[in-house]
Amino acid sequence: MASDSGDNSFGGRISISIGGTRYAPSDADITIDPTNISVDAKANQDGSACYMAKPKLFAAEIKFRDNSGISWNDQLRALSIDATISEDDNNRTHIFTSARFTGEPKVNLSTGEVDGMKIEGSQYQKLKG
Repeated sequence: MASDSGDNSFGGRISISIGGTRYAPSDADITIDPTNISVDAKANQDGSACYMAKPKLFAAEIKFRDNSGISWNDQLRALSIDATISEDDNNRTHIFTSARFTGEPKVNLSTGEVDGMKIEGSQYQKLKG
């Protein structure tokens, strides 16, 4: 029997709310980095394995349309934002609390895409339903 939980459904309509204002991303991918740890592997001089864990921030890399109405100067100066990414067709929500915009916005005049921006923070939740 097929599952209707949306666990194996991807793509579809996606919206983003920042500070309560809803924005439409471009048709490009949104990439979520859902972990706050990075592990690197190295070899010791005797060939045995060594692993190093480092903390990092949760992140979402997003391309926006230039007509989205976002004032990038204001957003980059904001000390804290709350952002919600909704997968409307898949019934999933990604929440970043007390996060910040990072990066440098670059506007592609041919496509209207704003690239180079991330939302990063120490608090992230993925909700289903």
